[in-house]
Amino acid sequence: MKLEISAGERITHDTSHHRLSVLTDSRATLIAIADGSSADAASHAAAALAVRELAHCFRNGILPDDSRDWEMILEGIDFSVFKDPVAGETSTLVLCVRDDVVVGAAVGDSLAYVLSPNRGAHLLAGAQGSVPLVGTAMARPIGFGPLKLEGKLITRRAGSTGPRDWPSATAAA
Repeated sequence: MKLEISAGERITHDTSHHRLSVLTDSRATLIAIADGSSADAASHAAAALAVRELAHCFRNGILPDDSRDWEMILEGIDFSVFKDPVAGETSTLVLCVRDDVVVGAAVGDSLAYVLSPNRGAHLLAGAQGSVPLVGTAMARPIGFGPLKLEGKLITRRAGSTGPRDWPSATAAA
């Protein structure tokens, strides 16, 4: 599989609470996005911690093929962020791409979809509204996949218009 990744982030004073990490090796690609619930330092810390924990999973070879396992990983991260003395709350989205298949889970308002020339847009993770976010110890992640990746995998914040408005990743298989 050839996976081309384009990651963009708008640079302004209000993005300190957004985090995007794209990690890849010969086995898989992990895309982790977190959006702190506000622009304050606690949200910044929550988003950074969530993405750091997901990167830690990748570096330790923890890359489940089942969406329920990704849900449990996000539940564990929710508790870690909750216990952190300075972290607030954040939405979190994780996608793992391996062998042309994508699987993952999400909490909050981040979107992930596959744009396929044959099937159109297929939503993987949608805006969950005002659900308990990561950092509340009550988050309920929603998993998706495994799904064959045929086309472009696109991530973005609900209500945004694309990479200029939101840290995002686009992957083409």
